[in-house]
Amino acid sequence: MRSRIAVLVFTLSAVVVAGCGVVDNGRVERIDPPLGLDDTLPTTSTSTTLSPDGSTTTVAETTTTIAETTTTGVETEQVRLYFVSAGLLSYVTIPLPMPVALNQVVAALRAGPSQFGELGTGLRTAMPAGEEVTATNDGTGVARVSLPDTFFDTIALGDQRLVIAQLVLTLTDTRNVGQVAFDRTVPLPSGELADPGAPLTKVDFQDLLATTSGGG
Repeated sequence: MRSRIAVLVFTLSAVVVAGCGVVDNGRVERIDPPLGLDDTLPTTSTSTTLSPDGSTTTVAETTTTIAETTTTGVETEQVRLYFVSAGLLSYVTIPLPMPVALNQVVAALRAGPSQFGELGTGLRTAMPAGEEVTATNDGTGVARVSLPDTFFDTIALGDQRLVIAQLVLTLTDTRNVGQVAFDRTVPLPSGELADPGAPLTKVDFQDLLATTSGGG
């Protein structure tokens, strides 16, 4: 009986000492874990197994919790942008963040195909860089396009119908748009002029589409 009590006292003493430290003056002080250490250590639990001879074995089981990281992606929509190639119109398809605004599409046309790297090789835009063009959907499927007074001043005569074709073909390939109306007189492929506010469609510029562009 005395031996069992001695073992118990020794065990308790070992536990106390394990959580303390001896300093130079002989005093015993408690040693706390470093700041934040207990937050990073894995969680430990124990399990007990009964052996055939009646003895028990205690095994420490360590589990680690991994924080899940979620990434929110930006939804995009594929948009066709029409550019000039050898006097005709071809398109490139690019993703734009949803919801796609018509002014965002017009800005991409004005920026030109060089922004797409190899995809834009051999293409150019007829839109003047310094002119601000705005487009809005009136809710009936018609894109209302406002052109500056000086829009055609720096555009070569042969490119004037091409720049209008760029706008009409691109905007009518955009969701919820079937017609385009300009706030001023614009040229058609035939050489005729369309009055301000006249609704134009993709069919009006069909003759300017390159056969390899996929339009039609």
